[in-house]
Amino acid sequence: MAFWNDAASEPKRQHRFLVYMDLGNNGFVPYLAKSVTKPSFEVSETEHKFLGNTYYYPGSLTWNEVTCTIINSIDPDGQDLLLNALEKSGYLFPNVQREAIERSPGTINKEDSLDALGEVKVAELDGEGREVGVWTLKNAFIKSATFGDLDYAGDELLNIEIGMRYDWAAYESLKGGNGAYGGP
Repeated sequence: MAFWNDAASEPKRQHRFLVYMDLGNNGFVPYLAKSVTKPSFEVSETEHKFLGNTYYYPGSLTWNEVTCTIINSIDPDGQDLLLNALEKSGYLFPNVQREAIERSPGTINKEDSLDALGEVKVAELDGEGREVGVWTLKNAFIKSATFGDLDYAGDELLNIEIGMRYDWAAYESLKGGNGAYGGP
């Protein structure tokens, strides 16, 4: 039965969500998230032409990048959280490269990048704030960060946009669905 005919049934709403990121256990709080794109995927295709007809075959699946916009608060400082995660990913700022080379130089790598971001979850909520579905990004790392623009003419909140790449996403339906997809 459709949700508009049944008072007990309720559609998911765009503004009911929380984003969880460990950021190396550095103090990210879910209320800082302003928006997030949910995981999505694309399946490539291969075409085959035969006797004037074109036939298509599915190829490999690619999960698309997720973008999260957060409010840049003073405490915790969003810029500090992300730059700290960048360092933990293995990036060496130029002012410390010389001394790092003498120790053990490193570069950004997947293992450190995964640890720096930690587990990323996007929880969909019902009208009472209970989780009804949870997306978990598997092997997610920060691909990009944009720290916003400053403008004397504006009084809007300062945002940070974070692009995240991941290998795949798991979804768990917590109410009335078929269960979990993509493993623990």
